[in-house]
Amino acid sequence: MVTLAPAPPPAVEQDGFVPLASGILRFLNRSNLDLFFWNSKVGRQVLFRQADTPLDESRIDELAARCGDYLYVRTTDFEDVCECMFSTLDDVTGDDQIAPTDRFALLQAALSFEVDKQLDANRPDDYLKLARHVGDLIGKLVGENRVLPSNLFRIAKHDATTFAHVTNVAGYATTLAQALGVTDADDLDEIVVGAMLHDIGKRHIPKRVLAKTSRLSNEERELMREHPLLGYEELAYSPDVTHAQRMMIYQHHEHVDGSGYPVKILGDEIHPWAKLVAVVDVFDALTGRRPYRRAMTVRDAVQFIADRVDKQFDKEIATCWISAINAK
Repeated sequence: MVTLAPAPPPAVEQDGFVPLASGILRFLNRSNLDLFFWNSKVGRQVLFRQADTPLDESRIDELAARCGDYLYVRTTDFEDVCECMFSTLDDVTGDDQIAPTDRFALLQAALSFEVDKQLDANRPDDYLKLARHVGDLIGKLVGENRVLPSNLFRIAKHDATTFAHVTNVAGYATTLAQALGVTDADDLDEIVVGAMLHDIGKRHIPKRVLAKTSRLSNEERELMREHPLLGYEELAYSPDVTHAQRMMIYQHHEHVDGSGYPVKILGDEIHPWAKLVAVVDVFDALTGRRPYRRAMTVRDAVQFIADRVDKQFDKEIATCWISAINAK
């Protein structure tokens, strides 16, 4: 019998395996696939549970804790796992036997292919429908359970994928709105869906720019800067998008000192919710891994935001986020 080791496992896809939060073991136990854990003594993934051999339900939580933060599935099985989770998304995210943060991780895994599929389909109404559905689930998971931003950060995926970024930003935006005193359910719903939509304009940016693994050239950077306007124009007349959500899309790269883009407005000209999403958008970008740079630590990302208060970021909103992300 292999001894489970407590050493931190690799948290990114590598060597034919994809990590999944161990807290969703209860769900994975229902699936017909092999599960693996990281064994530091041998320096690789080791079989944890063979397909067609469910674990004893009474030991699920104990075994999940012993596996550390991650379980692994083969890369070749990952899309099937995601499709299964997406098809039962409402049920699994409503499973009270799974911690809210682990349900958020499960939701992200379920969206690994669906977000890009909808964005690539050139049907904005379909992505809007998905954003509203997922936003509602995130609002319930994160908002109703009062999940701390620090706990959300611990379980969220931190890479350059679209699904990870938009769901992280939506989760962070909900927790920040609550920390700022937003309690109205309709307002929180608008904010979380607006956060899901904030980067929709990137679907009009050339793939070669979005998928580039090195730093962007000046020309490519200018192309990328068009995404707020492109997203706004696409949804400008949609009856299912509110004015506030359009401003979150259009203004989330504006700076309070007028140095942002696309139109260099400043201060009170920027919608409060656009200022809100601007803070968490940058925080997630800084703490996410990129092929050309390492992720920043939370401490360094917080300092980056603090250094740009009253320049890039609204003081009240940025200070509130710093306090919220540092709360234990």
